[in-house]
Amino acid sequence: MTTTPAPSIRITPSVHVAVAVVGIALVLGAAALTSTLVLAFALAVAAVVLAWGWAGALNLPTPRGTVGTIVVGGLALVSSVVVQDDVPRLTWVPAALGLAMIAAFVHQLFRRDGRPRVVESVSAVVLALGLLACGVLLVPPASTPEGVSLVLGALAAAAASALTDLLGRWPAMTTWLTAAAMAAGGAAAVLVALALSAPWTTWLLLGVAAGALSHAMRQVLCELPTMAHARPRLVTAVASVLVAGLVPYLVALVFLPSALPG
Repeated sequence: MTTTPAPSIRITPSVHVAVAVVGIALVLGAAALTSTLVLAFALAVAAVVLAWGWAGALNLPTPRGTVGTIVVGGLALVSSVVVQDDVPRLTWVPAALGLAMIAAFVHQLFRRDGRPRVVESVSAVVLALGLLACGVLLVPPASTPEGVSLVLGALAAAAASALTDLLGRWPAMTTWLTAAAMAAGGAAAVLVALALSAPWTTWLLLGVAAGALSHAMRQVLCELPTMAHARPRLVTAVASVLVAGLVPYLVALVFLPSALPG
């Protein structure tokens, strides 16, 4: 008896995710242009949104405890940057992240459902906390004019890479999506650099890296069965923007120390 091979399933890129990524990047960019305090507030809102939909997106057990852990940990991370005025404003971030991870394990100890999928639950919460920590890294460079340019370049790259995801609607383009995201991210960051009279070569590196990271996060999450619903799509958009927050800080640290407060 011959068996018919199951048809391959191709995930159709969501226009809603792309639009949400662009909107979130615009909000964070406007906040960065205003002040670091406003940016921190925007990141706190992003932490609440991520916590609100994370358990549902990953279909985790004990969603209420997961939401509480991520909210408390996210707000602790944001607060650790806001209350620290000394350079480099990250002194308390490791402590906040460590305590949040301990809270993730303590939450598992108080579960009364037999603790099914405990490793998956802890890993997912730690991943969410890591994404929020990446977002918090946007605050230090946003303290200087040159650093704000880096932040805007990374956010523009994330938004541009989200738009290239829509090319996946054509099967022939699926193998080129990563390259398209990197190219679009680099181009968007270069445009930001030219508009702000900044050295475009550094911004090209920034945009390629931010676009690739943002695209990779969406590719990881887009194959989840829950992506058929609106809340997980919003969570995917938030996560793919937050993960790009790592890039401006690293680029400033290595190539443009003047972009960090000092």
